[in-house]
Amino acid sequence: MSKYNTDLDYVILGIDISREELEEIKAEADKIISENKKKKKDEEIRKTLAVAYLKKAQCRRKLESEFSSSAILYENIGFGVFGKEKKSIKKLLKKALELSPDMPEVFMQLGIINQVKYSSNYKTISFLSMAIQIKPDYAAAFNNRAMCFSSLNDVFYSTDNQEEKDKFEKDQFEKNKGKFKNAVEDLTEAIKIRPFDAVYYLNRGVFHSMLKEHKEAVEDFSNAINYASDILKEPLKKDEKIFNLRGKEYTELKEYGKAIEDFSETLNLKPHDDDTLLLRGKAYYLAGEKDKAKADFEEYINRKHKDEDTKVRSEIFRITGVKPEDIL
Repeated sequence: MSKYNTDLDYVILGIDISREELEEIKAEADKIISENKKKKKDEEIRKTLAVAYLKKAQCRRKLESEFSSSAILYENIGFGVFGKEKKSIKKLLKKALELSPDMPEVFMQLGIINQVKYSSNYKTISFLSMAIQIKPDYAAAFNNRAMCFSSLNDVFYSTDNQEEKDKFEKDQFEKNKGKFKNAVEDLTEAIKIRPFDAVYYLNRGVFHSMLKEHKEAVEDFSNAINYASDILKEPLKKDEKIFNLRGKEYTELKEYGKAIEDFSETLNLKPHDDDTLLLRGKAYYLAGEKDKAKADFEEYINRKHKDEDTKVRSEIFRITGVKPEDIL
């Protein structure tokens, strides 16, 4: 039988479980349902059937959504299931609840399947809160409830006027900081339950960053790097760019040497990552190493030579806050 644990919920994260394993779990669940669905009067069989419906729903959701080994952050998972398939998965989960009304894992899945990016997500939060109420040590539910707030910081305001940009960012911060603090509290609970889970540290670090709590963010990102399992290390470093996240915090703390090391680490893993090149250039510039900053900025412009020069320079300013004319 394939590895399966409803508490750790490998199927939710999809990090260390393959399509073949998902298909195997789903096939096993189908067999249990087929052999036992007419024996619902027996209490033990009802529980067995409920778990089978849950497993089938989990696997179908994951198989239908975009499958990625690097789907770490909650906003990267659970989406992509629409229409008839989404209704079908909800139907499976409702059957599980009919058989066993107090299954926290089912409420977890209902929360995920109802998650809608850029919405208030009150329905999702209510399902996840129910899961926590039933199972107070459900670390994954605390994590997922916290991550319902992650998309609120994705609003972007494009302007070359720094004063307008600063005002917009300040207004967004004041609007959302209460929700971000709630997210930190939920992730802190998840970490208390599972103190060596790299994903929870990663996610809490993101919210500390949103709250401008840069020292706390650095500590969390460092713990995420240190606690990452072998199978998680590559996507965490390469696809989620954990070193970039920490490097940005070091830049805010004016620890430019450490920031440069982190951005260079990302570039070792992803040599053609243009944004990272600019972030390192900014750190060099702020550290007073203007020749190295100039080299990174010029390399970025050379890579973008097909675009209009003014557009490229505008992009440099948007990403780094540094005016190209001050350095080139």
